[in-house]
Amino acid sequence: MSSSVDDSHEPDSVAIFDEGYKQGSIYCNPTVYERGELQSLTTLTSDQVLLAHVLSSRQGCFVHASGIVIDGQGFLFVGHSEAGKSTMLKMLRNHGEILCDDRIIVRRWPEGFRIHGTWSHGELPDVSPASAPLRAILFLEKALDNQLIPIEDNKEKLGLLLSHVVKPMVTADWWEKTLDLAEKIVHEVPIYRLQFDKSGQVVEVLKQLT
Repeated sequence: MSSSVDDSHEPDSVAIFDEGYKQGSIYCNPTVYERGELQSLTTLTSDQVLLAHVLSSRQGCFVHASGIVIDGQGFLFVGHSEAGKSTMLKMLRNHGEILCDDRIIVRRWPEGFRIHGTWSHGELPDVSPASAPLRAILFLEKALDNQLIPIEDNKEKLGLLLSHVVKPMVTADWWEKTLDLAEKIVHEVPIYRLQFDKSGQVVEVLKQLT
């Protein structure tokens, strides 16, 4: 995989990995590294481009979501930009450990699904490498009140989830593994619409799940 300004230019970065993503070589203009203070291993748009492929081989994926651990349970708040992912964590920050407010890893382990914090934050700088069993996935909707609405239809759940999965340089192999993972998630993890306002009363609503 490679990174360049557009298809008409030679790539400015190239990463070559073996099939299992256990070993790889990254080629890049050395002057970029000489400046130091890099926020990325590769100077590609994001290291997620590489790690998303690694995760797909290990029953995991990146989700455009914020996450928090409350009473040992992981909650995933899913939404596109401006959906309220950071706002939700601000209201919950005194009730648990914030993992990240913009990118969360969801991974299937023998005991079930867990969420894992990442470094790729948005508005809030709070991040943690911690993880927790995934208690629920909550798709955020700003509203005038606070309520949980279960989503029952698996087709609807699958469509919503896939629209928020962070996509790398997509390959057929990645899609096959990610679709299989997403189907397992929607069958095994409770999924809701979470309607909320900014009063903070959503905390009482979430206590129904803890």
